[in-house]
Amino acid sequence: MLDEDTRFDWAESAERQREVARDMQRKMNELVRTKTTDREAGPMRNDPAAYTDPQWFEAEKREIFRKMPILVGLTRDIEKPGDKMLFDAVGPSILILRKKDGTVGAYLNMCPHRAAKVVTDCSRNSSRMTCPFHGWTFDLEGKLIGFPGKEGFEGIDREEIGLIKVPVAERHGMIFVIATPGDQEIDIDAHLGDFGPELAQLGLEHAKPVKKSRLDVDANWKYALDTYGEGYHFSTLHPTSIGLSAMTDVMLYQGFGPHHRLGFPHVSAAEESQKPESEWAEKPYGGIHMMFPNTVFNISTLERYAADGVPTIGDNKGPDHAFGIYRMFPGDEPGKAFTMMATYRTGRIDDEEDTTPWEQFHDFIENVVRTEDYSVSKDGQNNLEYAPEDFRMIYGSNEISLQRFHRQIAKRIGRPID
Repeated sequence: MLDEDTRFDWAESAERQREVARDMQRKMNELVRTKTTDREAGPMRNDPAAYTDPQWFEAEKREIFRKMPILVGLTRDIEKPGDKMLFDAVGPSILILRKKDGTVGAYLNMCPHRAAKVVTDCSRNSSRMTCPFHGWTFDLEGKLIGFPGKEGFEGIDREEIGLIKVPVAERHGMIFVIATPGDQEIDIDAHLGDFGPELAQLGLEHAKPVKKSRLDVDANWKYALDTYGEGYHFSTLHPTSIGLSAMTDVMLYQGFGPHHRLGFPHVSAAEESQKPESEWAEKPYGGIHMMFPNTVFNISTLERYAADGVPTIGDNKGPDHAFGIYRMFPGDEPGKAFTMMATYRTGRIDDEEDTTPWEQFHDFIENVVRTEDYSVSKDGQNNLEYAPEDFRMIYGSNEISLQRFHRQIAKRIGRPID
């Protein structure tokens, strides 16, 4: 919940963003000028089992999605006491809510009576939650405060019965849970490390949700995520969309532990990189931010859309900022996954302003991902299922983010890549 103690210093944020944006611009222009890209030491091979093996898949769900902090939403998704949201993308149904004191609580969405879901509709703000099965009622602290037919439960102390807690934390406008019951604190600062300040400067605690959707894909969740991690494919896979504005196979990589930030130069950098820095245009902050293990933040500027609805993305001219947040999750089997896509607008934009440009931005990105990225992912996944035993995928040195991501995954589940 936003209050006087959590005011965001927009001036300080703007200054830091200008400095970081200029530093990124300087590094990207150098890559363009020298006709290169950030690289790993050399190519890397990976076993298709990383995408197809059921045991590998189950280990990822257990060690990563059930034991690590997972982003479930932003502060303004549950802005006021009594606001709620549900999260069931990694197995258990989890209820996340804003308590009366402004902090966030999280519980298994499971009545202690007969395990029915207590909350199925989050559209209504309320300080109480009543299970639709038998009418057991809980407050925002998860305490049982009423139930019919008390005489049938003599000898049971209702003080000992309540919703089961799930670890939850809120930091820099982001809400995380660990999807395993418990009441331990989540050390988000340790999880984010040096990446924390890069996210803190965005003012996500003020970002307003605009549009959300779910996109299913017939591929492993990592295959889907891989498509966000390199610009090697822009001109071939996205010739009439992303490839029109972003240069192909020129990528700035900045690592922050298991997380990273990517910068893809605009096509105008071909000309700008040949000029002295004093003649460069000032570029607003942006880029692709990958928060391990499964979340991509697309920080973009966009101009008002033309009549055909096609946006100009990443040209750094528009005054409007969009936060696209894309979370990849494993499906019911290794070759199934889904992406929770959400678009937010910066807190500096008046709440009453028309949201059409942000909705169009969301629709454009979703269409590109669905019809271009994920269509290739589906075909590649199918081929991996039937690949020869000695076949190995190859990530080039120019696909540095993919290499480091897959090494992190393999390390976390105890199957390190040679």
